[in-house]
Amino acid sequence: MNLGEQLAMVERAMQTLTRDWERFFAGDLRVPPHDDGDRLGRRLRLLAENSGGSRVERFRLEQLQHRFQTYLQNWERMLRDREEGRARTGVGSRVPAAEGAKPAANAGAPGAVDPQGAPTLYDRYVVAKRALGLAVGVDREAFEAQLQAQRERLRPKLGDDVSFEVLVEDGKVRLAARANRALSGRE
Repeated sequence: MNLGEQLAMVERAMQTLTRDWERFFAGDLRVPPHDDGDRLGRRLRLLAENSGGSRVERFRLEQLQHRFQTYLQNWERMLRDREEGRARTGVGSRVPAAEGAKPAANAGAPGAVDPQGAPTLYDRYVVAKRALGLAVGVDREAFEAQLQAQRERLRPKLGDDVSFEVLVEDGKVRLAARANRALSGRE
């Protein structure tokens, strides 16, 4: 097997390893895929020691080694953050309201509280900010006033029934507006 074919196999193995790490951080896998990473690292070292191939193949091997090392550093940092309780939620992921809590019917309405006592949008916003170690910077009344102003600005575009949800993206907490078409269609 020539070096080009071996590099293609390593690239596929790296894609699989990346997918496994993503599954681990998403909660689908119980154990981090360290063994697969160790095997891939050994394979890359052996290829680097025995590489004869063309300049293009050697360059490709170096690029794979650098990418693998970058992934390893990132995964170890994320794992350490998770173990130390500083885990960040993924890009675009929703922040869970609370264990076992049901979301409010229209969580975006100022002062909306679920009859079962689920946290309001402001509560979820505060939890998300604190989970990232960020200062909240706004009290409930100011938050609700800003939300109402935003709802008024969005009314021509999204209609009368607008709800908001808390999203965490790129280490920042933001609110996403959604038109409740299903609710307004039943009226």
